[in-house]
Amino acid sequence: MTPTRPGIITALFAVGAVVMFVAEMVLVRMGEPVFTPSLTLGVTLLLIGGLLPALAWPIRQATKDRSDAKDDAPTTRAPAINPFYAMRVLLLAKAGSLTGALLAGVGVGVVVFFLGRMVVVWDSVIVAAVTGLGGVILVVGSLLAERWCQIPPSDDDNSAVEGELA
Repeated sequence: MTPTRPGIITALFAVGAVVMFVAEMVLVRMGEPVFTPSLTLGVTLLLIGGLLPALAWPIRQATKDRSDAKDDAPTTRAPAINPFYAMRVLLLAKAGSLTGALLAGVGVGVVVFFLGRMVVVWDSVIVAAVTGLGGVILVVGSLLAERWCQIPPSDDDNSAVEGELA
């Protein structure tokens, strides 16, 4: 599995912002109420963004100990990494980075829409900004967790490729 590329994150951010901005404009022109994301969405994104690195920390410690043990005497043994746990954390991190980019774009699109109105509803702007910030924190936490799930380089010919994800 390849690491998440910055281009796809940027593209999802832009798509989320543009689609949400256009959707808000269409809703206003039709006389419908505008969409304002819930505060709990932003808080949940913030919490998940903090939880993902915490889930990846044991994997980082095990891979770090394994690479340090390689240089030490052969009697030291690094703790084993559960490959299923590592893969689940990696997939959750990958999904989190993509979802976070999209929802950060949605938050920014809503903020830009509300700031462009004659009368600014600051409560809606703040809630949408929290959603955008939560999406950014989710992207950062997911990319950090994804980085921590990389397999360290090895001298063995049968081992995984250097820098390959777990």
